[in-house]
Amino acid sequence: MNKPKVALVLGSGAARGLAHIGVLKVLEEKKIPISMVAGTSMGALIAGAYAAGLGAKQMEEIACETNWLRVAKLFFPRRLQREGLLDGRRIEEFLIALIGEQKIEELKIPFAAVATDIWTGEEIVLKSGSLVKAIRASISFPFVFAPVQIDGRFLVDGGVVNPVPVNVAKDMGADFIIAVRSTPACDRQIRQMNSGEMVTPKNTGTASNSTSFFKRFLNFLDFDIEADTNKNQGEQSLIVKPGLRYHTIQVASIMENMILSLRLQDSPPDILISPDIDYYQFMDFTRSREIIEAGEEAARLALENISLDLNRNKIAEGIQK
Repeated sequence: MNKPKVALVLGSGAARGLAHIGVLKVLEEKKIPISMVAGTSMGALIAGAYAAGLGAKQMEEIACETNWLRVAKLFFPRRLQREGLLDGRRIEEFLIALIGEQKIEELKIPFAAVATDIWTGEEIVLKSGSLVKAIRASISFPFVFAPVQIDGRFLVDGGVVNPVPVNVAKDMGADFIIAVRSTPACDRQIRQMNSGEMVTPKNTGTASNSTSFFKRFLNFLDFDIEADTNKNQGEQSLIVKPGLRYHTIQVASIMENMILSLRLQDSPPDILISPDIDYYQFMDFTRSREIIEAGEEAARLALENISLDLNRNKIAEGIQK
């Protein structure tokens, strides 16, 4: 009997997607051969880098040693542009420096990235052509990054339609699929506030300079907390009111969770790894090491019996044949 073709599917999640590196570390330690990779958004970047020849250790070093604040400044254009806040050309230059200019069809490991056609809403699977362009399209979060034009289509982040593309790996011929979910739960802000870790406008100090004033302004955009007195019992409770930024984040999170739930029901993986990354923010790249360790911890638990699972799958495949 032939060995089962194992696919690794990595989901969207921005900085939280760095947990994928921790999962790769465990797979490499367990010497699990990955036959193909597929990814969306940050998952496409990590999967693409892996297919291009970067190992988990290399990616960990890059993630933990890169000055992300300096990189972010480089991405911002000298003047505002209509398509998105960040400069797509500079992002492509960063990706080329990271993985070089390669064609997807020439990679040693088959790779697919998922993007979304901004005009039609179609899921677009990129399995050929420029690796950098495919990744760049898949990570193009709407409003933040400008869309990427490929074959006459304008493409944005694949997480809009398919946050964890298990179905793509099945179409690629995978026998056994390990998927990683790095999408936070919808109620993470309430749980974070209850844990005492969230800074709110009510406990932010008085602005003493322009920087603290800017922080207070961001807090104002995030949410507000008001006291609500129960007229019958005279008791006070807190009402959390989301601000403009959290309206946007929360709506996107709810939609992504609903889409992901339906997608996983339709195409469930053999193993789903869900790192504990709910308390990390969209752009928490400066906490790379912690996020990678969360991925590593979740992978060790989920892949404890991976060899046994693969053997069972191999036997089942043999019986079916």
